Amino acid sequence: MSATGTAGDVSAAATDYVVANAGSYTGAGEEIYSAATGKLLTFASARGLDPRSVGGIDLVAQQRSLEADTGQFVDQSQWGDYSNTLGQSFGIIGLERAGTDPTPASVDFLLAQQCDDGGFSLEFKDECVSDPDATSTAVQALDLVGGHDAQVQSAADYLESRQDGSGGVGGGATTEGVNANSTGLAATALRIAGRDDARAQALAYLDTLTFGCATPALAGAVAYNQADFDAAVAKGATAAPDGTITRSTAQALLGRTDQSYATITSAGQSAATPTTDCAATTPGGDTSGDSGGDTGTGDDDGTGTGSDTGTGAGDGDDASTDQPAARPEIPAVVQTDGVASTTPVWALGAGTGLLAFGLTLVARRRVAVRVR
Repeated sequence: MSATGTAGDVSAAATDYVVANAGSYTGAGEEIYSAATGKLLTFASARGLDPRSVGGIDLVAQQRSLEADTGQFVDQSQWGDYSNTLGQSFGIIGLERAGTDPTPASVDFLLAQQCDDGGFSLEFKDECVSDPDATSTAVQALDLVGGHDAQVQSAADYLESRQDGSGGVGGGATTEGVNANSTGLAATALRIAGRDDARAQALAYLDTLTFGCATPALAGAVAYNQADFDAAVAKGATAAPDGTITRSTAQALLGRTDQSYATITSAGQSAATPTTDCAATTPGGDTSGDSGGDTGTGDDDGTGTGSDTGTGAGDGDDASTDQPAARPEIPAVVQTDGVASTTPVWALGAGTGLLAFGLTLVARRRVAVRVR
């Protein structure tokens, strides 16, 4: 929400909750997690908080204390070290945004995770296996510290190679299928690298997963993948938001703005939350399948997945009376740089969930469950 420059009141309330629970998120005492610390440090700067006093925690000092001699940010935990490249990138972003230069060793350690194909490995292992989410986050960190254009462009080459015909990008081993989360992250990295065509394809994919007024409680939201989208549309007016949709919407939304984890700010954020108007639908229309809207990939024969003729198997005739429900009237999003965008925002039901996801930022993957 901060990236769109809207919903300031909701963002402020959610920020208060995050601050009050900071210690339970990053850990405390003998149990402190590096990725969570880096994410909360990034969050603090994005929300205009003092990074040296968030819920009584000096996050700058805590992040520094977790850096090993190699430059790696490591967990301090009785359950072992589960640090990864996502956490390394957020540690660098968080320190840089807090006005404290990350050490050259920490940046070099991140650079060492870049594989031969240009992507970045998620896990710190001898075998380098590129991961799209780790790559997209590393691009943001390297762009912020500067001086690594060649590595950023190589990473963008890898991300483009991971796009399928829909423009979407899949994740790593646990999220391999094309999805909105990985595509939203990639859209941000592709914008940073100046890959406008590839980014446009990624945004077009996100459009095909954006709900319309056939699912009023989800209007403007973005499904995680095509299967989830189809399942929700099949429920029609009874479809309701859940945690997966909230997270995928938040990550897709950031990719649609001109912001990144390195630049997002609450400065200039308006208090009001945008609303949708699902009353403005086509009278007597077929509300069973409105989905991708005008930006979908359907063909003139009406058999596509989001064309002007809807998602049914119509004949594509402009005079057809089998019309889908209209897209909701959604206000333009105001970017934090003052530039207006027509990107839809899921404001109904998002509330605290979107900003809470701003805290987690990217799901913290684990190869094992840590008992806490």
